[in-house]
Amino acid sequence: MDTVGPPADYIVPLGGGAEDRPFVAAALYKQQVAPTVLIFEYGTNDAIRMGLTPSGTELYRRVLELEGVPSSAIRVVPGKVRDTRDEALAVRHALTPQRPAKLVVVTSPEHTRRALWAFRKAFAGTQVDIRMAPARHLRFDETNWWRHDEGVLAYLHEYLKLPYYWARYAF
Repeated sequence: MDTVGPPADYIVPLGGGAEDRPFVAAALYKQQVAPTVLIFEYGTNDAIRMGLTPSGTELYRRVLELEGVPSSAIRVVPGKVRDTRDEALAVRHALTPQRPAKLVVVTSPEHTRRALWAFRKAFAGTQVDIRMAPARHLRFDETNWWRHDEGVLAYLHEYLKLPYYWARYAF
């Protein structure tokens, strides 16, 4: 599901894919797809609190900046998020829904269907256009995912979460 189109207002790399999503977001920024990249505040743990590892927010920010996105073009969406639905709702609350806007959401190929559904649900009744930009995995893709343990886990995870989201958040 590859739906990047004409210029947008915001590039939104979703969490859970630091090895590819912020890199794709930076590439889209450099291609002038949008002037602003939105990143999220994630929960913390002991390793982050002790300074042993960066937070997801800091990791995304560092990758974006090292890839050429100026700090002035990076905006942290307020509110801690845990999952795709939280991310969609956080963006909804951060933007003015009455104003037309275009989002390009960056996520893994197998996650695009559920992410698009969550964002459309969050922005229902608004003038916000949501498009997807898949961040390709380094070791597998849609044609060979079953040949790699990581691919099998990623796709099975998504096949379990998609009906869960439909059942839990349908109404």
